This record gives sequence, C-alpha cells and structure tokens, in this order.
Amino acid sequence: MKAQGRRVPLGLLIVICLVIIGLIGFLIILIFGEKTWVSTLGYLVAASTIAVGGCVAYRHLRVIQGTERAAVLASLDNCWYGHLADSRSEFLKFKNSLKSPSDSPEYGQEIIAKLKTMREDNPDTYRSLAGMLDFYETLGYFSRVEYILPRDVIQLYGPSINEYDKMFREYILEYQRIEKDPSIYENFIWLTDELKKQYD
Repeated sequence: MKAQGRRVPLGLLIVICLVIIGLIGFLIILIFGEKTWVSTLGYLVAASTIAVGGCVAYRHLRVIQGTERAAVLASLDNCWYGHLADSRSEFLKFKNSLKSPSDSPEYGQEIIAKLKTMREDNPDTYRSLAGMLDFYETLGYFSRVEYILPRDVIQLYGPSINEYDKMFREYILEYQRIEKDPSIYENFIWLTDELKKQYD
C-alpha cells in the first residue's frame, strides 16, 4: 500500500506565498530604487502583501478563538451532565419539599430557614445542593473577566440560572449580611443580574 504524503495546511501555503510576494516587492524596491514607477510598484506589492497577510492572520485568529470557546463550552456541558447531575437532583428534591407557594412572601423565608438548618445538620446534602451554585459562580467569574462570553452562558444555561436565582438569591444576600462578606457568590449574583438585563 502506497504511503500518502503529509498535506501542507492551506493557511501555511498562503502565508508562504505572501512572504515570497512581499520579498519580491522589497527586492523590486532595492534593485530599481532610482526608477520612480518601479519603486512605487514595489511599495504597492509589499503594502498589499502586508494587508492581505493581516487579514489572513485575523481570520485564523478568529477561527482559533472560536475553537477555544467551543472547547470550553463542551467541557462545561460535560460537567453539567457529569458530576453536577447529583446537584441538580438535590435541587429538585429541595424545591419539591417547600410548602409555601413561590409567589408568597413566606417563600423566601422558608428557603432561608431550610438552608440554614441543612447547612448545620446535613452538610453533605448542603454541599451537593450548592454544587450548581459553585458552578454558576465559576461561570460568572469567567464571564466577568471575559474568558467566555456572558451571552454564551446565558444562552446555554439561562433558564436554569433563573431558577437558581429565584431559589437562592435571598439566602445568598442574607448570608452575605451575616458573614459581612459581599464576595460570597458575588459572581453568581452578577451573572443573574446580566441575565435580567437581557430580558428587560
């Protein structure tokens, strides 16, 4: 069976061609520098090569950035369907255990009381339940520093973020006041605020 030779990537071929054309342009300038029209031709060739090279480089950079974003979002999905599945299951159990209607004034107070009790009496369940909050806290941080785009996070997880916001916002704000530490889940709060701006 005949071995196939390795193909040179198209991007690399384009760059090589641009370098050669640029060199030809500069050689024209060096050799015929005294003749104005030839020198002008050399400058035009060199300038055009630089411009085209810049466009090609920009396009490749955008492709690389898009690939990196896709890789990050794929890894987030792996977390979502992997070890965070238990946390989402705990969330549903907790939500179903609430007796107050979600639109009543007692709803937030019942959540705060139950979470405080759970944190003290059943820390393992509390940690499992908070797993998704930690996940959204991390996503909020990555979005704030623009490592990933907030709109990507919101498009992928918007409904779920909204559910967690309804459930945990009052508790988090209360927890921040008690601990006198506004940094507790501050990136999650920021992310939920960004979500609300999108729908205002």
